[in-house]
Amino acid sequence: MQFSRPDCLRAARAASSFAFGLLGLLSCAAAQDSADAVERGRQLFMSNGCYSCHGTVGQGGERSAGPRLAPDPHPFEAFKAMLRNPPEGMPRFDARFVSDDQVLAIHRYLASIPRGRAARDIPLLQP
Repeated sequence: MQFSRPDCLRAARAASSFAFGLLGLLSCAAAQDSADAVERGRQLFMSNGCYSCHGTVGQGGERSAGPRLAPDPHPFEAFKAMLRNPPEGMPRFDARFVSDDQVLAIHRYLASIPRGRAARDIPLLQP
């Protein structure tokens, strides 16, 4: 069977449109999965009591209760190691109670928190 040039061009355009549409759907699904993972991480951060020392957005606790975790948390492996073998004064979060997947979700939540504005950019704080 022989195809004419216009038929080939139409088929190529259709395939291209399909591919771009599929790519768009996949990226939307990935974005939703990412948003779901961030929300799951936020819920785990709250339900495991992390907020009580590190603040609700990982900003650090008052009177040095817990260090700042966000924005820009430690790399995931270092973060996980600190949860599994914490410094003195922090409870240990064993894998039997907080799975690696849950730790990853918490890390994604902390990594999603945007950096706040600099004090010089906040009019109320200006002399």
